[in-house]
Amino acid sequence: MSNPKKNGVMSYMNSNSTTKSKKTFWQKMSDSNDRKRILKLIWKWFKILGFLFIIISMIWGCVQMYQDPYLIQEVTDMTGRRVYMPGVSFEIVISALGEKPSQNWAVIVTGLNGQQYAYNVISSWSEAFSKTGSPFYGFFVYPTALLLNSLIKGMSGTLNPELGNTSYGVSVIFAILFTVIIIKSISLAFTWKSQVNQHKQQAFQLKQADIQAKYKGDKSPQARQKMSAEMQALQKKEGFSPFSSMAGAFASMPFLFAIYAIVRSTKSLKIANVGMIALIEKPWSQMLNGEVIYLSLLAVYLPLQIISMLLPLVLQSIKQKSITLTEAQRKSRKKQFIMQGVFAFVFIFVVASVASGVAIYWIFSSTFQIIQTLGFFFWNQHKANRSVQEVQRRKRQEERRLKKLSK
Repeated sequence: MSNPKKNGVMSYMNSNSTTKSKKTFWQKMSDSNDRKRILKLIWKWFKILGFLFIIISMIWGCVQMYQDPYLIQEVTDMTGRRVYMPGVSFEIVISALGEKPSQNWAVIVTGLNGQQYAYNVISSWSEAFSKTGSPFYGFFVYPTALLLNSLIKGMSGTLNPELGNTSYGVSVIFAILFTVIIIKSISLAFTWKSQVNQHKQQAFQLKQADIQAKYKGDKSPQARQKMSAEMQALQKKEGFSPFSSMAGAFASMPFLFAIYAIVRSTKSLKIANVGMIALIEKPWSQMLNGEVIYLSLLAVYLPLQIISMLLPLVLQSIKQKSITLTEAQRKSRKKQFIMQGVFAFVFIFVVASVASGVAIYWIFSSTFQIIQTLGFFFWNQHKANRSVQEVQRRKRQEERRLKKLSK
């Protein structure tokens, strides 16, 4: 018969030995399995904190752009036309590339009344932080402006062209194109896994629709718990993380807002023209003034944006053409098509109301997205075909082996 006191003493000693045997951080790092788990956890929290930083920076920047010190004012020229003018209100000047502030102030004279605009300039990376106190201008706006202006100066040789310099506008277009490629490539590096597994995400959404249809109409807490448990089990089985898909969607968003701030406030872009299109002007406003040339931006942008939004769904439909979908899955897919179509339609009004330079950036960005979607689709198809071929090869090999044994 066992002694309770002895058992108690032994259990105490065992607990002490367990406590003493706990691994330190460096001991865990020396073990390959523990190291993988720690690094995976660190990477997970790095992504979460990075995602929160991006969201906060975007919101901060959007609010800040419409505060008085950062507004971009219009002035009235001698013909009475309202235009944007370098050196008026807020401006970004890249001193590292030899740019200088255009003027200290500007005065508008209307009859006997005059109005003076305050002038707020950022001319270096340190000032982007110190003057604005903003992660948006420090981490996104100024570095992107420096990259864009470096490309412009490298191709045109100047950031202050003479009047009628058509090559400057061409340089600006190519600079925006290369900036899009660089930004999208950086974003892709952080969202590579979610892009590779995009077909899994779309398949997950269809299976998710079946689970939601199963508990439709049942609002009880028990039903909600069961649905949540099934969703989590499905996520684990499919290896799908909603966070990764959200992170992929938001990865390049701060740069889009940064381009909006740059076109409005960077001296070299406010004076840029591509043919008869001024990068600072808004397409819709110019079309109302009879400048039909700005309609070409919408004519190019609209089909590209629709294709870039709907293409993943179309490709997935083609891939799953031989699969019989349930009623819930068909409704889910139809809903996705409708939502993407609505988003594309809304973007028409957004593009029409922003500067033309931003619209050009969006055109290149949509084109890159289309190429990226097609690239990953055909790559996944190629991998799937190779897997099928490998299975068939092994099957034939096994059949030949069995034939030899039977002889």
